[in-house]
Parts: sequence; C-alpha cells; structure tokens
Amino acid sequence: MTLTRRKLVLVVLAAVVVSSLSTALAATLIRSPAELAARAAPPAPTPILVPVEQRVITTKVLSRGTGRFGSPQELTLSRSALKTGPRVVTQLPEPGAELPEGAVAMTVSGRPVFLLGGAQPAYRDLGPGVRGPDVEQLEVALRRLGLAPGPVDGLYDQATGQAVSALYRRAGFAPMVATDAQLEAVRPVEAALVAGGRASGGVQLAADEVVFVPTLPVRVAEVKVTVGGEPTGALLTVTDSRVSVHGSLTLDEAQLVKPGMEVAIDEPALGITAHGTVEQVAERPGTEGLDGFHVFFSTAVAEPPPTLVGASVRMTVPVRSTGEAVLAVPVSAVSLAPDGSSRVQRAVNGTLEFLPVEPGVSGDGFVAVTVPGGDLKPGDQVVVGVEPMGPSGAR
Repeated sequence: MTLTRRKLVLVVLAAVVVSSLSTALAATLIRSPAELAARAAPPAPTPILVPVEQRVITTKVLSRGTGRFGSPQELTLSRSALKTGPRVVTQLPEPGAELPEGAVAMTVSGRPVFLLGGAQPAYRDLGPGVRGPDVEQLEVALRRLGLAPGPVDGLYDQATGQAVSALYRRAGFAPMVATDAQLEAVRPVEAALVAGGRASGGVQLAADEVVFVPTLPVRVAEVKVTVGGEPTGALLTVTDSRVSVHGSLTLDEAQLVKPGMEVAIDEPALGITAHGTVEQVAERPGTEGLDGFHVFFSTAVAEPPPTLVGASVRMTVPVRSTGEAVLAVPVSAVSLAPDGSSRVQRAVNGTLEFLPVEPGVSGDGFVAVTVPGGDLKPGDQVVVGVEPMGPSGAR
C-alpha cells in the first residue's frame, strides 16, 4: 500500500515536470503572426554622420595628354623669278636639329635657304627699289640679327642690300647680285622705283633662298625630302622649341576651360611634375584627329622636364574656386526637398532635422553651402547616408 502511494506520487510529479517542459517548449516555438512579422522586420537604419567643414573648394577639370614640341608647321619654298633651270636639294638638316634665326636651314643647288622670323611667307624676290610689308619684315629680322639694314620703312634700299650681303657672307655664301637686264625682265615696274627712275641691279634676296616662320628657334621634327630631290611641296616639318601638352576635353568641359588658365601636370609613375598654361582651346570638336564629342586643347609648359616629350600625363585645370575657406559639406549630404530646393539633414542631440541650403562651387567631393539664417556651423553633424546595423546588416 505504501509503495503504491509512493509510485503514484512519483508518477504525478513526472507528469507535472513533463507538462511544464512541454509548455515551455511550446512557448518557445509558437509565435503569433504579429510577433513573427516584428521579428522578421529589418533593423532600424543608423544615419552616417560627418562634420561640416570650413575649406577652400576648387572645381577642377581632369584630362590626359601627350607632351610634344609646339606649333608644328611645314616649310616650303617659293620659286624665284631670277632663276632658271632645275633645282636640286644639296644639303639637309638632321631631325632634332635646332635652327635659330639666321641659320641656313638647307641648301638648294648649292645656294642657302635662310631661316628668318616673320608671319608673312616669302612669295617674291626682294631687291633694290622693292617696297612692301615683306620688305619691312625682312628689315626687322635683319635688325634683330644686328646687321644694320637702315630705317625700317618697307623700302629695300642700299642699306638693306648691304645688310642682306652681310647675312650671306656671315654664313659663308656669296650674295646674289642681279643685273639691270635681269630685273627689267622679271619686274620692270619695281626696277624703275629707284631714285631717278633708273633700273639698278644690286644684292638680291631670292624668294627661294629665305623662309619666314612666326617663332624661332625651331626644331626639325621631320625631313620630307632627300638630297638630290626636287625642292617641291613640304620639305621639312618643324616645331618651335617650346614644349606643350596636347589633350582633349568633353563638350561640357570645353565650356569651362579658357586660354590663360593654369594647369598642373604630373605622372607619378614617370616622376613627372610640371606647370603650364592653357594656350589653345579649339573652337569646335573633331579637330586634330579627335571625334565629334571631344575638343582639342593644348597647354604650354614652363620649364618642362626632359622626359615630358612623348609621355602621357595627367592635366588638372582649376576652373573655379571659392578663393577662401567657406562652409562646406560632402556632396552626398545635399538632397532635394519636395519643392525642388536643396537641403541638408542635421543631427542635434539624437534628433534629425532638415535645413534649407543654397549650394555653390563644388569640387573634390565637397560643395559650398549657404544657409539662410546662418543656422549651420563647422563641426555640426550632417547625414550623408544610412547604415543598417545588427546581424542582417553587419559588415
């Protein structure tokens, strides 16, 4: 009897324990739909905050270009009316040679071809009695060379002839002297312009013995004719001795970049660092071998490093700047309000609030902002994004 009661007590206790465990397990496993939905919802996002700064902001245009010697041009020779018979190239410069003003660029049939500075190409023989801008250009060049051509008045007179003679003799050549008969045959009107109306011979500068170029010295980039060949067409391609970087701009960038702007040039892999100035922005896209969506521009380089020519480099053009430190926030901190105005979201004691702003110059990921009422200062925290937290959003 006693044993039976003890067994009964044990059975009852075991049943109670099993019931309690079952209830606890059910409470753990069984959830209401609302509770399940609440547990499945993503964690509340956490705002990413950054401080407002005071900084100088500069808008920059970035491009790439290749270093080259500047202003390539092709040299050609005019024909001289004072000469007859075939012409043959007898001497040429080496590619890479630098030719200063007054140098003999080449010889044709043993006669020199002088290189002088001037914008107007040689197109006629010059000699006593000839007047015009081309004579004045010659006189200016002779004066630069210290050859005393007399007054720079556009008249080829005796002093001009003596200076031309000195130019030839300095280079080791005899000057060309034409007779009165030769002059009257090729330009009777000009021959009669000398004093007294008499035709007069004298030292001549034949049209095929001089080449005028706008900028000197020049560097021979390419020789396009051979010794023994006829001096027709382009004979030499020359550049000036300045180094420039040729690059391209998108259509939008081309509206911002102007001649005279400063350019920072660098290429860390090659150890190149230089500074330059924008010298040209093409008026339309598609020039200099570019497609119709890019605009050619070139930058003159001050004190170019030796490795710049032929190298591909980065060019940075500051096109706008605040000039002084201004209130600035990351570009991602500025958003549009429903009315289309700009705003930032500021955190104050754990609370977020929107402030209207007027954005200004942007650059390097920042934008200058002006706040009506001035209710924003350096160090204030603004929202640039949100970051999920918890297991589902852990990084």
